[in-house]
Amino acid sequence: MGDSSDFDIRPPGDDAELAAFAAILAQSLQFPDLEQYDWAGRFGVDQIRLARVGGAVAGGLAIIRMGQWFGGRSVPMVGVSAVGVAPEHRATGVASALMRSIVCEIAEEGGTLSGLYPATQPVYQRAGYERAGARVSYRILTASIDIRDRGLDVRPIAEDDHESIHDLYRTRARRTSGNIDRAEWNWRRVFEPRGQKAFGYVVGGDDGDQGYITFTQQKDDSQVYYDLHMTDFVAITPAAGRRLWTFLADHRSVGLRAIWHGSPSDPIRFLPAEQTVEVIDQFDWMTRVIDVRRALEARGYPPGVTGEVHFEVVDEVLAANEGRFVLTVEGGCGAVRLGGDGRVRAHVRGLAAMYTGFNSPSELLVSGLVDGDEKDLALAGAVFSGPAPWMPEVY
Repeated sequence: MGDSSDFDIRPPGDDAELAAFAAILAQSLQFPDLEQYDWAGRFGVDQIRLARVGGAVAGGLAIIRMGQWFGGRSVPMVGVSAVGVAPEHRATGVASALMRSIVCEIAEEGGTLSGLYPATQPVYQRAGYERAGARVSYRILTASIDIRDRGLDVRPIAEDDHESIHDLYRTRARRTSGNIDRAEWNWRRVFEPRGQKAFGYVVGGDDGDQGYITFTQQKDDSQVYYDLHMTDFVAITPAAGRRLWTFLADHRSVGLRAIWHGSPSDPIRFLPAEQTVEVIDQFDWMTRVIDVRRALEARGYPPGVTGEVHFEVVDEVLAANEGRFVLTVEGGCGAVRLGGDGRVRAHVRGLAAMYTGFNSPSELLVSGLVDGDEKDLALAGAVFSGPAPWMPEVY
């Protein structure tokens, strides 16, 4: 199996190479036709990397520069998307070469974190990624929604509402863990998912806007009524949550079900009186720590936790991450110095799952990705404690 040096990996050289990659994505990931939906333009052609074998395009990927919220702070993150390999080149090392190449490129640029949604895990684990958060899909029959609260006003989203909507989203994102600090690319996916037009409504009152919802209406040939597929569902007050539930209930004559994506313990589920919300799917995303020191210093920490965690990190891809680091946490901030006793031993994959709060260090003992004594692991668990990491979108 080859490494990245066995392949020619760089951005598209011309339209013919881009068209070859488009054909691979159409077959591999069912991407829409490039002429009908300009996904390359949305990524930016300069953000696409192609792997060539014998001069011909064998696979590729795209990167998206954004941020991700941890501990109330936005940490720079490079998302990896659209990873596709031509069928005749699968299991030959193309995907592994692409991933090692992009990890090294992000590191050379001074990156902090990287993330992705995996179609298969081993190829990404070999590049240092590990499962680190969830996207949970929920469904409820609109007729079963038992909330009727019209205390707040509802209005369609207008162009001048976008600043308010962005503020509402950031308020929610700061309170939780793992939400994307959205760039223009992400917001376009909310309002124009794969070229569709999403409907959007804001709820608010005398105290200002308190929540919003965006959704598409979809049905198949077997359905008489449509389903409401939400691309965003944000409420920052109980009143906003109740009003949005009421808004969805008011669709019951024509809308069969409401479907949205939330956290593993989505608080919006606590508002209906009964347990009528159904969990229909969970898709875990993966994180890669690109720079250990930068990542540990960039995120926020629980304000009430003070302590010093001594790490020893193993990273077969990025040599700069190998070694011992001491993380000192105080007042919600972290500082890192080299050295220490290395009492918490972590593979970079285990560090990723710990960093986001997806798994506690004690739980990760079973995986073999983290080791240490009970006291040191408990302190590391307290340092990285917080809301379960999640995000509503796929990128």
